[in-house]
Amino acid sequence: MKRVELNLHEGMYPALIGQHLLTRPESWPAGGPQRKALVLMDAGVDAAWPELQQDIQQGLQAAGWLAECLCLPAGEELKDFARLYPLYGELLQRGLQRRSLLVAVGGGTLGDAVGFLAATYLRGLDWVNVPTTLLAQVDSALGGKTGVNHPAGKNLIGAIYQPQRILCDTTLLQQLPARDWLSGYGEMLKYGLIHDEPLWHWLLQQRDALLRGDASLLEEAVARSLAIKAHFVAQDVRDLTGIRAVLNFGHTFGHAIEQVTGYGYYRHGEAVILGMYLACQVSQRFGVLPGSAGERLSQALAALPLPQLPAQITAEDLLAVMRHDKKNDGEAIHCLLLRGIAEIIPYPCSSTELAPALKSALANWRQSAAATTT
Repeated sequence: MKRVELNLHEGMYPALIGQHLLTRPESWPAGGPQRKALVLMDAGVDAAWPELQQDIQQGLQAAGWLAECLCLPAGEELKDFARLYPLYGELLQRGLQRRSLLVAVGGGTLGDAVGFLAATYLRGLDWVNVPTTLLAQVDSALGGKTGVNHPAGKNLIGAIYQPQRILCDTTLLQQLPARDWLSGYGEMLKYGLIHDEPLWHWLLQQRDALLRGDASLLEEAVARSLAIKAHFVAQDVRDLTGIRAVLNFGHTFGHAIEQVTGYGYYRHGEAVILGMYLACQVSQRFGVLPGSAGERLSQALAALPLPQLPAQITAEDLLAVMRHDKKNDGEAIHCLLLRGIAEIIPYPCSSTELAPALKSALANWRQSAAATTT
């Protein structure tokens, strides 16, 4: 088992990474007489792992909790406040009090929703995050961002509310589809690019084994990724100073790709891979990134087995979305570009400047992707 700590002004909490964590009492916070724990579990996870409820309840009970479980249909619809609101009544009916515990068991969407529920029920109670996808384990589970959606946009209602701990049980990843492995792998590559060149090269060397879910490598990959995220989050907990913004490398382009292709066509981490490729190409076109380095990085990203980018998607389609990004300042589009591995720079630019660079980058991606599949 590995341990990563997020050290904040208000205290510390750990992320534990390893196999078969959930039945161990030492994995959980200590309970006490008549203290209740309610496990809110993704119904899909429950169907895939019929024994999981029993394992979690066993671990919680051994740690001193009175444990119950409630399965929820996860997905973006859970982050509709109208769908979440009845859960407050469920918690009241079950008698959860200020010293009770909520446990989120599922992917990033369920973690967002349950974290917000924990932040707002009785003005806040403790919660534990048990992410069940590789993407959630290396990214969304750590940092305390919780929230629900609004018709005007995603995550516009929420809170920064840290869990007591995160349990990344890598055993739960064994049944993930191949594309979910790739999605999580894309976020891990991002950590290497923004902060840790040895990690970047190690991830490329171990690519095939990690995409197969090699258990001997997975623990190290998750721990090293979380350690980097913890490094940035600890310096900018509320995402106000710009330090934590580095974690969004590839996301400005990636979020636009997700939107114009229709949410669900690409997994989030797949869109980030393509977004990082576009960022490298634009960095090279603007003279920020040396050409030789840009080609090496671009080739490594283009070699990954992503779904084909639909032919009708254009640079103007992406720019139309990017103009409305909440990180923009006035008319400028706020991009994060790459000067070299572990050298990310903010680069505000106009649509007029960005359009030809983005058009060229998309053409290069399509050419590289076609060469990879032939």
